Amino acid sequence: MTKSKCQIMEATYTALCRHGYADLSIEKIAEEFEKGKSLIYYHYSDKQELMVSFLDYLLEKMQEETGKFEDLEPDEKLDKMLEEGLAIDDPEMKEFRKAMMEMQAQTPHNPEFAEKFQQINDLLQKRFEKVLKENNVEKPEIKTEIMISTIEGLANRSISQENTKDLEKMKEEIKRYCLN
Repeated sequence: MTKSKCQIMEATYTALCRHGYADLSIEKIAEEFEKGKSLIYYHYSDKQELMVSFLDYLLEKMQEETGKFEDLEPDEKLDKMLEEGLAIDDPEMKEFRKAMMEMQAQTPHNPEFAEKFQQINDLLQKRFEKVLKENNVEKPEIKTEIMISTIEGLANRSISQENTKDLEKMKEEIKRYCLN
């Protein structure tokens, strides 16, 4: 990815955190991008094309971070992954999750988004399965599905209900369930 495209992706991330997906526009991305709107339009014809590219960028970043917690013990690794997934004590990540939730709501009508979100989900599935196997958990595939569904549900509830007070407690309950 060229330096300009990478900067556009970073500006897109910032704009998504500030405005969400529903209120996002090329103009709002350009406000976060010091080189201006014309360079964005040079690379992308519209918001749809830019957002598909952004999802590719996000997937690439996630793949680069695959070994991020490798130095930790398996139970600590699970703990960190759950904290990240639930965006505990991370207001910026919470805003980003809100924007991603808005984008994901488009998937029934947007096959390109659906494909990208499926790829992201597959990557998360593999990561959590791997860490559960490292923790010698029985039926890691099933527990991974339950864990990811629970994380998504909790994250969505914390966003829609502005309630984050029990996320730490819920993280511990998810760990307890998965490791037993």
